[in-house]
Amino acid sequence: MTADHPLSAQQQELSCLDFRILEVTPDSIIAARRTFNWECLLTWVNYTVFVRRVPLLNAQVMEADQQTLMQKAQQANQSPLPRGFQSGNAVLVAYIADQVDLEARQLCQRKTKIRFAQFYVPAASDQDGQAYLITKTPLWGFIYYVKFRYILNRLLKPIGTPNQEPRSTAGLILTGVFVLYMLFLVVILATIFN
Repeated sequence: MTADHPLSAQQQELSCLDFRILEVTPDSIIAARRTFNWECLLTWVNYTVFVRRVPLLNAQVMEADQQTLMQKAQQANQSPLPRGFQSGNAVLVAYIADQVDLEARQLCQRKTKIRFAQFYVPAASDQDGQAYLITKTPLWGFIYYVKFRYILNRLLKPIGTPNQEPRSTAGLILTGVFVLYMLFLVVILATIFN
């Protein structure tokens, strides 16, 4: 991809974030990565990122994309682990638009639909540089949203320099509690069977 490509900054960001670029067209990029998140209850997350360049983003475009992109993500980034067994899928969509209408802004900022071990998180930016992404963290999957926001922010407002992806504080606490609980169970069982 050349530097004058409309999404070259986003492709550079994806490379900085260790994503594999799967497909590049004049108005889109598809990228994937599989990451082990020890601090998020010891889970694997299969990220599939879609970056789309559109002149006008509205609810109709977003709704039409959702089903198509979810299916593409399942085909493009298959996990060796079954979904839900310490493995989940995150489909992140970054729309780079000239204009984002009110309804599309609201869709980007609202909580996403609950799915079992699967997330679909859209976000958008307009030609004025205003970013629209989820504002409230849903209870279901809350330990991952700091990571989702970080990736989407980097794509909506590329900075071009690699830095450390944030750790999930809530995930660290839950993982610590989980590990201590498991150790406690091991000690109890060892005491019972000795």
